[in-house]
Amino acid sequence: MLTLTHIADTHLGHRQYGVKQREDDMVSTLRTALDKMLTEQDTDAIFLPGDLFHSRDLRPKILHQTEQELAQVPDDVPVLVSRGNHDENLTPRDVTWLNYLHQRGHIVFLQAELTADPETAWFNPYEPDNPGQSAGFYDINVENLDGPIRVFGLQWRGAKTGQALQQVADGIRETNEMHGQPAFTVLLAHFGMEDEVPTLGGTVTHAELRDVKEQVDYLALGHIHKRYEAADWIYNPGSPEAHNTREGRDDWEHGYYSIRLDTDISVAGSAAVEFDVAHHPTKRRPYYRVEFDVTPHESPGELETAFKEHVQDEQAAMMEYCSQERFTANGEPRSPIIDLRFTGTLQFSRGDFRTDELSEWLEEAWDALYVQVNMGIRTANIQQLLSEIDEEDVFKDGKLNTAVLEDRVFETIAKESMYAEHASDVADVLGSAHQMAQAEEAVEDIQESISSARRDLFPDLADGVVLNVDEDPFVDDEVDGEGPGESADNESPVEADETVGVSE
Repeated sequence: MLTLTHIADTHLGHRQYGVKQREDDMVSTLRTALDKMLTEQDTDAIFLPGDLFHSRDLRPKILHQTEQELAQVPDDVPVLVSRGNHDENLTPRDVTWLNYLHQRGHIVFLQAELTADPETAWFNPYEPDNPGQSAGFYDINVENLDGPIRVFGLQWRGAKTGQALQQVADGIRETNEMHGQPAFTVLLAHFGMEDEVPTLGGTVTHAELRDVKEQVDYLALGHIHKRYEAADWIYNPGSPEAHNTREGRDDWEHGYYSIRLDTDISVAGSAAVEFDVAHHPTKRRPYYRVEFDVTPHESPGELETAFKEHVQDEQAAMMEYCSQERFTANGEPRSPIIDLRFTGTLQFSRGDFRTDELSEWLEEAWDALYVQVNMGIRTANIQQLLSEIDEEDVFKDGKLNTAVLEDRVFETIAKESMYAEHASDVADVLGSAHQMAQAEEAVEDIQESISSARRDLFPDLADGVVLNVDEDPFVDDEVDGEGPGESADNESPVEADETVGVSE
């Protein structure tokens, strides 16, 4: 038997919500996954199709930690990596950190050459004595098989993925004709499949994979942070860590695959090799959702009292949830990330609704690592506005003039917030952000636009804060003398919570 393992979207270096502990979580989760791959699955090779890093611009500490973790993998277990959108985002560079790790011997960086021939991709073989900056394919030679396990890599191509897949199918066929037929073929790639995350555009259809399927036995995908499988040959393991509150829900599985190939046969042709796939959850930080309906409460004081009672009633359930084995470190529950959602109709001024104070209280009461506030409320005044708004203002020739309606709503929201003195400016910012979202501009661009406007309008509130917490929750208590819990300042930087299970 031969065992391969498949993990993706580790996003090393992601300091989620500006919290330093989340950056360390990414490394700790990868470490425990690699350890299980090597000890429990006894893997012969590791696949990582994209987003090893969260950004191409790495802090030295992240690169050092990555090299340390990869150095723990035995030399006879290749770590085969292809490039994701985060490994080289924005403008491409001639040399990336993946090239560096490849040249250092920590990984084998696989990518296709797509420029020489517009019809066919070119795949160079990996040569241990002359690795270069990357390779196109890697052969794992196995006794009893008439050909190798051949692994190809396709880098992130975005909107050009469909065209690249046709080139890849032709390139794999020509490569096999030139270098001999493999017994089993794997393709590492970084893209999303249709219907897996409805809100994600630019996905690949099954029809676009028809020619690839003729050449490939196992398509090892990354990019979508949610586990899914299709047609007994397409596999996406889900990111080891959740990267927003939606991904933290229980219906989003996270982990890695082990692929066991039956190599106790001696026949030619990849279709003859049977394999079984198992999914293994990763040990990650828990997310826990708290929902609170603001509708019944007539005053800020009444709402605050009811909220605190609700949180205290919910605490036992939270502790039980966070005590699940998949969320523990050294056998102890880890401080959760709280998805705090306010719903319903607010009966008083939005400016008197101090969500920051409520979230800080909750963070302290539950020893939470971070509280992400998500608002799903409207005020009574907004409801009144919607019921009284003049139809002649918002309807033109029988069609809804959404721009006018949005302006009125955004300005009313701003007037009822802590930013009431700048209501018109804040309304403009909200409108601009909404237009950018409708145009499907990148989340990072929308976030930067809002942050820039906030710095201009409210410079006193825009100072960045770095949270100081323990480096690593997996360090043994007896080694460093500290427990697995984390401490953090109550001040929290602002970060947009993405609604799609992939970092764009």
